[in-house]
Amino acid sequence: MTRALFGTCMILAVLAAFPAAAQNASSPGSLELYPTLGAVGARLGYAGDANANASARLEWRRQGEATWTPGVAMTRITAQRWAGSVMWLASDTPYEIRAVIDDPDGGGSATAAARTRAEPITTPSGRTWWVAGDGDDGGSGSASSPLATLQAAADRATPGDVIRVRAGVYFQTLDVATAGVPGAPIHLIADGPGVVLEGADPAYLTRADWRDEGGGVFSVPFAGATRLVAADSLQRLYHHADLAALSGAAYGISQGWTVASGRLYVRLEDGTSPAGHRIHVARFNQAIFLDQPYWRVSGFEIRHYGVASGGAGVRIRATHDCVVADNHLHTIGGRGLLLNALAADNLIQDNLVRDPRIGGWPWDATKAHEEEVSGIAVRAGRGNVIRRNLVQGWFDGLDCGDGDTDENIAADCDYYDNAVTGVGDDGIETDVVSGINLRVYRNVFDGNFSGFSIAPIFQGPEYVLYNTITNSRRGGFKFSLASTGHAWICHNTVTSTFSPSPAVKPAGAYSNLHFRNNILVGRGIESVNDENGESDAGNDFDGDLLHVIGTGTLFRWKNVLYSTLAALRAGTGFEAAGRAGDPLFANPPAGDYDLADGSPALDAALRLPGINDAYAGAAPDIGARERGGPDVTPPARILDLRVEP
Repeated sequence: MTRALFGTCMILAVLAAFPAAAQNASSPGSLELYPTLGAVGARLGYAGDANANASARLEWRRQGEATWTPGVAMTRITAQRWAGSVMWLASDTPYEIRAVIDDPDGGGSATAAARTRAEPITTPSGRTWWVAGDGDDGGSGSASSPLATLQAAADRATPGDVIRVRAGVYFQTLDVATAGVPGAPIHLIADGPGVVLEGADPAYLTRADWRDEGGGVFSVPFAGATRLVAADSLQRLYHHADLAALSGAAYGISQGWTVASGRLYVRLEDGTSPAGHRIHVARFNQAIFLDQPYWRVSGFEIRHYGVASGGAGVRIRATHDCVVADNHLHTIGGRGLLLNALAADNLIQDNLVRDPRIGGWPWDATKAHEEEVSGIAVRAGRGNVIRRNLVQGWFDGLDCGDGDTDENIAADCDYYDNAVTGVGDDGIETDVVSGINLRVYRNVFDGNFSGFSIAPIFQGPEYVLYNTITNSRRGGFKFSLASTGHAWICHNTVTSTFSPSPAVKPAGAYSNLHFRNNILVGRGIESVNDENGESDAGNDFDGDLLHVIGTGTLFRWKNVLYSTLAALRAGTGFEAAGRAGDPLFANPPAGDYDLADGSPALDAALRLPGINDAYAGAAPDIGARERGGPDVTPPARILDLRVEP
């Protein structure tokens, strides 16, 4: 080779290296921020990083402050993006957020500003419209000349107005047509306790013409459609498939209803005639249908709605900035509250949402049946906040879903400080969603079939933080349906009085779940029970406290049993900083899962920037309860607005 040719080859080699280096380096794009009341979701586009060796992280500060606070490590998602959340923020406060890409080949950062959402306006600024049971829609709507229907009042209301409804039972439904505006929502308020929105047909309440069909079954003519029949308000009856199933007590359920040949057939537990009871047959699908923004609904008892798909006590569809607070919703032929069609930035708080029957019926009777519904369902868009609600007795407690074709379904949403008890399946389902910046924290799930389901998420990051999951009959966490999205499952406490009940029990394939600083207790079985080897790639555990009560090996992974931490570390690489031992809860029979003196969880957690920054001791505690920290037992307040009958 001549010197000239060698030099030419060297130049070509150097030039050829430049495109590769440029492709391997990371170049950040614009930083998109999406705020809620106490968090901001971030998505950062980037170019380059062809060799996928970069990482990214968040930093944040209040506007005007000089120091950046380290935040979470970001998660790589589709379409050349990183995603992550800044949490534990104050409401109505401006923040600067910086996303930093660390790349050995060359990185960079992008900064943007956002203001967290303000707490909702609770004081009306406009006119008051009155509704009363003895009102007249031809009246003026004044206190002395009230209207008769919510619809008439809503049709007259303008931004900033308040509709006040006096005590009484209202056999009505409401479909709003007027929007509030920022700073001036329209308020729909129960004027004291005893305001009931009743979805049942009054024609069936006290019928005397029930025909005795024998065997405790009675019937009346029925030409409508319904999904809800209840006796004496709270005694929801099971919808049997046909008259033979009703008469034969299918699934061991000796009461119920069915419709056949133009008649409604009812069977009560005691075999007596419905003529001696108040029979509630739903005739409206929703009590309140909100498809206009900036409404606030507060203080009502809502019951006996639901005749078809989409039935709910309150439905929020394709709108934003509505508030549903301090209501008691129960015995609905559908969901208690339903958000759908990309409804965004709504707030559901301080509601009692319960079903007195579904959670106690056999699982086989309710799965894939009309009763397979949840108390609060988010089949909606970004920024919805579900907080401080008490949910009892449904098939599922809280859920989000229907996001297989839109990554923004339930993205950037917050579920926190809720309590879910006595449901027939999952305390919460984050199923069939992207999981991008979905945050579930400081909730209590007690006495449910399964505590927490991820089945599946597609991208993430989902944050599952500081939840207390107790007394699940099947197990604490359930994963399935080839979930591949990343979830950070940190600082949760999982234990049960039922046996066998593991803290983690998959039901199908799952990947990319990251356990950190959890208390995972199995009773009569392993703390983690991957007996069918359903774990795929990317799952890991570290910093957790593992314990087994009664018989059972410490940990089962891909159907291999590990009786000690040393064996687990050697076999899987898990729990390098983990511990094993009794967590020493303060008083489990009383529901107190704080840490007692001598607990191996005290000051023993791994530091996780952006997640466990606030702690009281030398280091964060493992599990959901930080000793010396604030009370995290939800909900803060719930009003029981029930009126009988």
